[in-house]
Amino acid sequence: MPELNVPACLTHGSPPRSLHPHNFFGVVSVIENLIDTVSGVGTVSYSRCPYGYPHSFEGIVRALEDLNTTMSGISTEASAVVSGVVGGSGIYITVSGGTSVVNVGTIAQGSVDINYSGSFITISGEESTKTVISGEPGDNVVPGSMWFDTNQGRLFVYASGNGVENPDWYQTSAEAIALKSEVPPSGTGLNAPPRDGSIWFNQLLGNLFVYDETTSGWYETGPVRSFAYADAAPAPGVDGQGWYDSSTSALKVWDGSSWTSV
Repeated sequence: MPELNVPACLTHGSPPRSLHPHNFFGVVSVIENLIDTVSGVGTVSYSRCPYGYPHSFEGIVRALEDLNTTMSGISTEASAVVSGVVGGSGIYITVSGGTSVVNVGTIAQGSVDINYSGSFITISGEESTKTVISGEPGDNVVPGSMWFDTNQGRLFVYASGNGVENPDWYQTSAEAIALKSEVPPSGTGLNAPPRDGSIWFNQLLGNLFVYDETTSGWYETGPVRSFAYADAAPAPGVDGQGWYDSSTSALKVWDGSSWTSV
C-alpha cells in the first residue's frame, strides 16, 4: 500500500497497516481484544471462555458469541469506567446503580482474618514473627519470634522445629562477656543494665569487678595485694598495694598519693 494517510490513522499509522496477522489467529485475537475493551465500560454479563478459542471458524464463532454476551449486559446507567481491570478468575465487574463495582475474591491465610462490614474490608491478625519488648515474652509465640528482655537488656529468639529438641527462648549473644570501660555500666543510654553476676573490667585499675544485684554494687574480684619486688617503684595501683624496695630493703605501701615506708 504505497498511499499515505494524512493525518495518520490513530490505530494503524501512516501508511495504514493492520496490527494483527491476516489469518484466523489475527481475527480471534481482535475479538478477544474487543471483549476486554467492552468489559471496561461496565457490564453485568462479562463472558470470556477460560479455555481460549481455536484459530479456526469455530473459534471465531465462539469468540463472537462471548462478545455478544458481554455487550448484552452493558448498562447505560454506569458512570464509572474501570480502566485497566479485566474481569476473570477471582475478579468480577458488575454494575450497581450509577457505578461499576469490582468484586475481588480474597483468601485469608495463617492468623490473618478478613471481614467485610458492608462498607469496609478489615484485614487483621498478627504477623508470623514479631519482636516483644517487655520484661516477659508472653504467650502465643511462633518460631523466629524475638524478645528483648528489658530486665536484662538482652535479646532472645524463640527456636522450635528444624531439629530443635527443646523449644524455648535462646539468648542471641554469648554469656560471660566482660564489659570494659573506665566507669561502671549504668544501664543508661545504649548500655544494657547490669544484672546479678555481670562482669566489668575497670580500665583505670586494671582489675575485674562483679555486680551484686542485692546491694546494687560492684565488687572487686581480686584486689591487688601482692608485693612487687624491684629496685624501682612500680606503677601506682590501688590503695594498700605493696612494694619491697630491693635497693633499700624497705617495705612500702601505696597510700593513694605516694609510697610510704612501713
